Amino acid sequence: MKTVISTKCILALVVVLVLAATAPADLFNENFEGGNLSAWVGQGGGAHHGIIVPDPLNSANKVLTFNQTNLGGDIFATAAGFTLASGQQYIVSFKYLGYDPLGLGTPGDLGGYAGLSAGFPGSHLWYYGTGSVSGANPVLVDDGQWHSYSYTFTTPLSIGNNIHLMFEDFYASGYPLANVAGDVYFDDIRLVPLPGAILLGLLGLGAAGIKLRKFA
Repeated sequence: MKTVISTKCILALVVVLVLAATAPADLFNENFEGGNLSAWVGQGGGAHHGIIVPDPLNSANKVLTFNQTNLGGDIFATAAGFTLASGQQYIVSFKYLGYDPLGLGTPGDLGGYAGLSAGFPGSHLWYYGTGSVSGANPVLVDDGQWHSYSYTFTTPLSIGNNIHLMFEDFYASGYPLANVAGDVYFDDIRLVPLPGAILLGLLGLGAAGIKLRKFA
């Protein structure tokens, strides 16, 4: 028996393979091993409170923490920001550690927050946090262990097409136990566009174009 695959199917699969092989590179990738924060700025484009320190769980690894709590965003990725395509999907991923061995902070809510901002801070969106301040999704876990997180977003019209990644150790006015600096840590921060919609569409085209004809 012979199986014949249509020309449309072959072309669609070739395009999918080419796109997969040339998938967009990271727009931003920071693991802090370089020992400096030259790719980061603070509020108003000035100083920030981020510092690079040895990982408290693995001294051979370098990570980001803060020597002061803040609100409205503390550290922003690149002064120029990232110009995003309208309607395009992107994914931000990072590792987070809430580590408070002396018990000085608020248990379970040490103040780690991650989001997107149009300025310093300007219009901004908090996506993940140890709490729900400013609408953040309270999913960051403070249990003394590293956890990996990611969120996928479409270019947010509410803050425009030029954005900065932003992070902070949150300052909570009137809550002194929440204002302990240096108990939240971030590492392996990435921003990458997703070609998923294009690939899925072409895969669908390929599947629809497959015509199998069997001959005895």
